[in-house]
Amino acid sequence: MYFCYIDESGDCGAYNVATPQKTGTPYFILSGLIVAANKWKISLDVLKSFRKKIARESYLPYDIEFHCSEMIDPHKIKEYTQIRVADRWKLIEQFAETIGQHTAFAIVAVTIDKTKSKLHPDEYLTAGITKLYQAFDEFLKVHEVNGLLFFDRANEKTINSHVRKLLGTGASGQTIPHVRIGWVLEDPIFRVSFDSIFIQAADVLNHTLKEKEFSQASRKKYQADRIFARKLHPICFKPMVGDDDGIIRL
Repeated sequence: MYFCYIDESGDCGAYNVATPQKTGTPYFILSGLIVAANKWKISLDVLKSFRKKIARESYLPYDIEFHCSEMIDPHKIKEYTQIRVADRWKLIEQFAETIGQHTAFAIVAVTIDKTKSKLHPDEYLTAGITKLYQAFDEFLKVHEVNGLLFFDRANEKTINSHVRKLLGTGASGQTIPHVRIGWVLEDPIFRVSFDSIFIQAADVLNHTLKEKEFSQASRKKYQADRIFARKLHPICFKPMVGDDDGIIRL
């Protein structure tokens, strides 16, 4: 059995290049952190050890959620503003390194560049979920075991409805033509990110991938755009629906 913890970055709304301040983000990203059930406990201990280490170093208290959006833009949150900007990026890179060096982990990821995608905004979330499920299902098929998915509690109703069509588990029995998911079990499970360090780890995947794909000049001095390639890309699973580097781009 494998578990896949999913987090999203950006929003599912439309983006207009002409009026960027009045529309959503120019991207939508879904990242999944895969871990084998029989290595779940040791993987939990690896992530907890990292959090305890940075707490001992007086960076972020253990009982405060590691949230990359606050690391990047603290919004006057004391626990984050007291950390220097350079140190915040250092912590994100260290978390990414912790994930990337742990051999029990693998990654699947979907990115949508709204300035290039031919998808309608109404399709951003569902198309991303479909491809993510296909990638995880392919991973499970390779290992010949079943799997479960865990999502952060965002867009719960839409995700549940769409997944039931993907798996054919809804009351109507409705399915999505030409999509066959054979190894994923049951409806997705939704977790509050504060309560799941694995969801917080998936958040690190998301934000480092965002910096790689949609880099900002002001953050390049912290080498934010290089973290994913250096620390996480080696553990990316390369599905048939992905590009040569394993990332699924829609």
